[in-house]
Amino acid sequence: MSRKWIYRIHLWLSIPLGILITVICLSGATLVFKDEIRSALGMPKVIPHAQQHQKLSADVSADSIAAYQKKVAKMKKAGMTDKPDFFTYMARLHKSLFAGKVGKCIVTYVTIFFIVILLSGVWIVWPKNRQKWRQRFTIATGKGRRKLWFDLHTSLGYWVVLWLVVLALTGVAFGLHLLPRDEMMRLFHAIHVGSWGGIVTKILTFIVCVVGATLPLTGYYIYFKKRLS
Repeated sequence: MSRKWIYRIHLWLSIPLGILITVICLSGATLVFKDEIRSALGMPKVIPHAQQHQKLSADVSADSIAAYQKKVAKMKKAGMTDKPDFFTYMARLHKSLFAGKVGKCIVTYVTIFFIVILLSGVWIVWPKNRQKWRQRFTIATGKGRRKLWFDLHTSLGYWVVLWLVVLALTGVAFGLHLLPRDEMMRLFHAIHVGSWGGIVTKILTFIVCVVGATLPLTGYYIYFKKRLS
């Protein structure tokens, strides 16, 4: 396939899906340090309603409503709650765009297309020699606004593309329910949220997510600037 057609695929996918990709990446960035922020602010851990029901259903069926309420109170004393907070809503936005099962499907397939966008973008601006490789990882600040925006799109993209692809692949694995409920699921979750290497990988994951959110925006700027000039 020629570079011209790869560029068209990159463009045709990026224009309609760019805003969704930005929303998914930004909401994901907010969730990287949710546990640390909740702990620092003294916020209780939120137990989803479905998970809470699963844990307490046996008690409800066997005991009285009073016993059920006592169990809930015990959970709250243990620093847990079923009331949603900011991160609960960000998780819903990240996973389903607040659109339930349909939204989860949309997010999954947008993420798949995001992988195609990333890989096609790498191929479009693939360096032809060693000097071009050095330029590809450098952001020029003294060569005009157009060159700066181009570098913010391509050079930053090159710095984070592998990490973004890994995050996207792990997200797709969850979205398509490809993982068994065992150690593999925990491993993929650790990779997806950046906790696999401690605070360092969490910081890097946060940065990568924020950069990933900017790529569609810088892409829009380059595209419409070229069309309108």
